Amino acid sequence: MKKCLLLKPGLVEYGRAWDLQKRLFDERVNNRMPDTLIVLQHPPTYTFGRRSNEYQPAFNKHYNNDIALYRVDRGGGPTYHGPGQLVAYPILGLRSYTPDYYNYLRMLEDVTILTLGGYNIRAERVRNYTGVWVDGKKISSIGVRIIKGITMHGLSLNVNNDLSPFDWIIPCNIAGVVMTSMSEILNNTLSMQKVETDLVNNFAKVFDLDICNDVQYTS
Repeated sequence: MKKCLLLKPGLVEYGRAWDLQKRLFDERVNNRMPDTLIVLQHPPTYTFGRRSNEYQPAFNKHYNNDIALYRVDRGGGPTYHGPGQLVAYPILGLRSYTPDYYNYLRMLEDVTILTLGGYNIRAERVRNYTGVWVDGKKISSIGVRIIKGITMHGLSLNVNNDLSPFDWIIPCNIAGVVMTSMSEILNNTLSMQKVETDLVNNFAKVFDLDICNDVQYTS
């Protein structure tokens, strides 16, 4: 069983977290560190992936400059990050787990589906789309980049976060998509620490990893 370093830096500004990913990526490419999973939250931020539709009618009209905006090198379209949403960034040597890019996406979906199942939330995939849905609403988004066989970016899971900023974009380029969260489904505010622990445990299960969760990252 491979070991995986766990970093939990808390609430981190998106650009700072992106820089952290890049540093860890360089270290991983040069075999100076093991596979690593970063689990964190972001302040309010919009990110636009490489396949983002530039025309975002509501966003262009109502964009709030208090929400940061980044154009990033991951796949997929635009999404929103904010407090109360869990984000996981695996920095992995992919071939240790699967040689197939699309299977990697399915594995990330499995992590979320298992986590939601632990709260009696029945989640599912939707054909031709990446991510996880509950009753026709999207609860988890995935966007990744793989360079030199090493993964970057990852998944987000809506737990307690404000969903209204999604209204100003076309999330993941899916017209008419409605976003939801665990707290909306359960009508209850959840412990972020518990959901984070469950997500990490399910990541370890899906990827057959020994998570080194006694390591804390400090910047």
